[in-house]
Amino acid sequence: MKKKILVATTNKGKLKEIYHFFDDLSVEILTLDDLVEDIIAPEETGVTIQENAMLKARYYGEKTGFLTLADDSGLFVDALDGWPGVKSARVGETSDVQCTTLLSKLKEESGSSRSAQFQVCLALYDPNECTFFTTFGKTNGQITEEVTEAEVVTSYGFNKIFFVEKDDRYPEATGKTYAEMSLQEKNSVSHRGKALIKMKYHIADIVSPKHIILAIGIIIQDGKVLVNKRNDPHNLDHHEKWEFPGGAMDFGETLEDNLKREVFEEAGYVVDIIDNLGKIYINPTERVRDNGSIDKYQLYIIPHICRVVSGDGKYSDNEVLESRWAKVSELKNYDFIDSKERIEEIVQLIEKKITAHNL
Repeated sequence: MKKKILVATTNKGKLKEIYHFFDDLSVEILTLDDLVEDIIAPEETGVTIQENAMLKARYYGEKTGFLTLADDSGLFVDALDGWPGVKSARVGETSDVQCTTLLSKLKEESGSSRSAQFQVCLALYDPNECTFFTTFGKTNGQITEEVTEAEVVTSYGFNKIFFVEKDDRYPEATGKTYAEMSLQEKNSVSHRGKALIKMKYHIADIVSPKHIILAIGIIIQDGKVLVNKRNDPHNLDHHEKWEFPGGAMDFGETLEDNLKREVFEEAGYVVDIIDNLGKIYINPTERVRDNGSIDKYQLYIIPHICRVVSGDGKYSDNEVLESRWAKVSELKNYDFIDSKERIEEIVQLIEKKITAHNL
């Protein structure tokens, strides 16, 4: 089931831009119109766009219980000391009024003195965790001397008077006003597009299952295999269950370096890697947190056949309750984290590797 995200805006233009950006994410976008009950909009009392974005995200998130995305943006005109800035949406009831009001204030200004910046803050609020994630975007431009009327694509707000200078990196999207840009063009250069791409990466990290690679050492000595009893009292599904030593990779590690490090830290042995078991096991896992949210991750378990080079076998009591050398034929009798069917298959593969490598 896709994770639901409430986008707390009634601005149809903003919604189109957000839909376009998040189209390939595994999320279900909800709008305020999708809610069963109407919610009265909060008073925007913040003195910065960040304060207002966070205020709205928290307000709607706590009212609905949904992960909520809100934004606040403003046009900051240099010649007017940043006006209208955080008050941009309150300049007028319609885009035409907003544009003509601003142009009247700049009628004595020309050239570079008509410079301005569109700025936005996006705030994502998680009501279960009571946490925020914010991103920012800014685009520099000029205020035109007249309202653009021809070839208008997106006409809300100040789009018809905000001109973005030609940029060779974005030849199709620039050298025109926001209003003249296609949705794709505007998202590539606009303040909101710059903030949305950062937010998209964050949301993808939230909703996409984590992929964790685990290198596992099947350490064989004198025909026996080293097994550890897991010490994990906060995860009762794994606590006091048996497993082969190993663990997740650190950033930049090779599989081999990771396995040798994990085995030494966990089991107290320096090992040589002789072979891989010949199979990769995949464990899709969902874990429900105390607050009801669900963590999804997928484990890729890659077993390797190893032999001891040196070490005293002093295991880490932070991770291990007991360490034991077990006969291969007895492994089926241990209560492993893995299923009995998987352990039976692993035993058969171990026996073949023992014969192949004369272990």
